Amino acid sequence: MSNQYPRKQETAGRVKISEYVIRSIAQVTALEVEGVESLAEQKNLFLRPSNPVTISVSGDMVEITLKLVLKSGYRLPKVAEQVQMTVKENVQNMTGVVVSKVHVVAAGLAFDN
Repeated sequence: MSNQYPRKQETAGRVKISEYVIRSIAQVTALEVEGVESLAEQKNLFLRPSNPVTISVSGDMVEITLKLVLKSGYRLPKVAEQVQMTVKENVQNMTGVVVSKVHVVAAGLAFDN
């Protein structure tokens, strides 16, 4: 599978958007939503951090999954919905790539001390 996602054709040539760019936009956008503490970087079997943002392609559309640590004291479903809406809108506006779904996994909860 290539890491260049859907190709936008124009008369001047092709524009390719890499998975890294989509992932970066999704990360920055999610962290800007009130109620999100951080990305949830978990160690895998080989003690390497796993990526908290994954991208998958289905046809001409992209699905994004974000593993996040959310802040206590917020309505978590509302925070997750805001992340979904904002990430989808920003990725589509900045890249022209169609985002079919944004999955949010509440992988942790941060408590204020």
